[in-house]
Amino acid sequence: MSKKSEQYKKSLEETYDQTFSYTENINDDKLDTKLSTEQSIRTAIQTLISEYHGTREQLLWTKWGQGIPRSESRSLIADLSAARTEFISYFLDMNDNQLEQNVAPAEGESAESLINKMLSLEKQLLSLLKENI
Repeated sequence: MSKKSEQYKKSLEETYDQTFSYTENINDDKLDTKLSTEQSIRTAIQTLISEYHGTREQLLWTKWGQGIPRSESRSLIADLSAARTEFISYFLDMNDNQLEQNVAPAEGESAESLINKMLSLEKQLLSLLKENI
């Protein structure tokens, strides 16, 4: 990774960390809150997501125009990170009792057992990577 790429990565990660300190407290009731730009929190977040998707495509075209191949490994790792982050976000608002409760729609599974399943799969991948890389 080039020095400039590393600096941009660090800046984006620092900004993400700062933004997360606010977004972690957003719940559904707050999504319609108007910001000083007159758009809602929901719209502001959706706009940023859309910009990331569109700009990502432009970045890939920029790389293609320079003969730099798209990296499947980077794409897979990014998809894994996004899936993991989304999964985590779905249980953060559950209390201990809700985590432990078995429910029919989840084939009798508790949220806790599903989380432990994913944790086990993550550890399995980590072990395989440690052994083979």
